[in-house]
Order: sequence, then structure tokens, then C-alpha cells
Amino acid sequence: MRFNILCDADWESRVDQVLNGLSDFGYRQYFEERDYGSGMIGITVVLMCQDPGLNLKQRIRFSKKEKKLYIDVMLNLTEMKASNTEQRRNIVATHLVSSVHEVVAKRKIEEFNSIAFISDFDNWMQTTGWL
Repeated sequence: MRFNILCDADWESRVDQVLNGLSDFGYRQYFEERDYGSGMIGITVVLMCQDPGLNLKQRIRFSKKEKKLYIDVMLNLTEMKASNTEQRRNIVATHLVSSVHEVVAKRKIEEFNSIAFISDFDNWMQTTGWL
């Protein structure tokens, strides 16, 4: 399965540094080796951390044609700017896990083993020390 985590964040939030840390632990390779069925072949998560004045709303979309799920994870810019590196990492990990769990569990996608995916996702987060 293709699993990507991207960000659309204000530079002061330092979300890009947290994302680089996630990438260093090889989440893409971990999920690339796994198959959860033909109903969904990819998930893209976007860590959103922008000025609250923009009034951005969380987007969640499943493309049947592409068989991909797109999830925005909303982060608080003020909180991220005031946090140190370790706190930012914990904030991102907590929001990432809760959002992915909530969205994947809600979606009933035929020929996709959501239970196995969530289990592997939790396992990866725990074994790498992100949770």
C-alpha cells in the first residue's frame, strides 16, 4: 500500500522538521510491503498547520477511481509555535493517530482490511517510538 504524509504548514510551526523525522523512520517502505486488499491502494495524509484566520476546514476524500483516501490532519499553529521539538513530535503523533483511526474506521471500503491497516499503523508508531 502506498502511504504518504505531507504537510501544508506555516514555517514557524516547524511541522516540516517533524515530518522529516517521521520519514527517517521509513514509514513509506513499511507500508509499501503490505497489502490490505484491492479496495484501497493508497492513503495520503496532509498535516495542516496554517493561520486560523484562513478558516481552513478539514478535508477528507476517497477517490473511487484512484482507490485512494486523502485526509487532512488539522494542527493548531499557535500551539505548534509555542512548543519545543519533543512537544511538536508528540502533538503530531497524537493527532495523526487519532485522525487516521477515526477516518479509516468510519469508511466502509469494500475489499480493504481496515482492521489490519490500523493494527499495522499502531504497531509502526509504537515500535519506532512515535507513540
